[in-house]
Amino acid sequence: SASDCLEDLTNKLQGRSRYPIASGGFGDIWNASHRIILNITQVAVKTIRSFGSDNKELTRKNGKRVRRELKVWARLKHRSILPLCGVANDFGPHPAMICPWADNGALTGFLERQQDVLSPQDKFSLLDDIALGLEYLHSESVVHGDLTGSNVLIYGNGRACLADFGLSTIILEFVGTSYFTSSIRGNVRWVAAELCEASEDDEVSLSTECDIYSFGSITLQVLTCKVPYYNVKNDILVLGQVIKGKKPEPPKESQIAPGLWEFIQRCWLPRASRPSVGEIVAFV
Repeated sequence: SASDCLEDLTNKLQGRSRYPIASGGFGDIWNASHRIILNITQVAVKTIRSFGSDNKELTRKNGKRVRRELKVWARLKHRSILPLCGVANDFGPHPAMICPWADNGALTGFLERQQDVLSPQDKFSLLDDIALGLEYLHSESVVHGDLTGSNVLIYGNGRACLADFGLSTIILEFVGTSYFTSSIRGNVRWVAAELCEASEDDEVSLSTECDIYSFGSITLQVLTCKVPYYNVKNDILVLGQVIKGKKPEPPKESQIAPGLWEFIQRCWLPRASRPSVGEIVAFV
């Protein structure tokens, strides 16, 4: 059973892009189209790089973990969660994930391109989508674990959805690095401070509270259209600020209402003091 309850779309993909159109820390993203009877839909194909692929036993074990996570993803159904349509098995040792194509790409680029035209209402509508998606994940006992400006995608109609939850953690295990050493891979601007401060010995576990911290950072980003720590260009230097306990600040010219700024800062408090996902949904 190549996919057990994961629909195998290997033979239904066509027009695959000649090269990956984007590469992330874990793998590559291809563009293809998926023929469903008469309709042809644009899809994204996300591959997972094979770490330590010469080790057959490891590849097999990792493959099982990936499938398990993908099955969790396949059963999640919510408007703010990027659906997993199925898998393709001809992109490498691990099943590639096939999802709808999000025309407006990831949140960070979308905000940079649209900053002059997004109304406050548009911004709150994005935050509402993200908060509802997060509330749904937590209600299904799923921790996102990697909520950043790259893992919130924007459909052509301007709605936001969450992608790539749960996967970051398994892939880190493949590579055998701790969260700490790998957090310099681009998510450090959003990641919960306690994950950066942990030493190798006292590994802090990912939790729903980590997602709440990241939601505070996403809120700041959506309201200002700038990434957290926008004035620090280098991710390693950002890590230094996080470890020192320095939180992101809004650009001088941004008009964030005091109540909103206070809410964002509550998300960055120590774990036990952060708002619950229900409070977040009520707030935005």
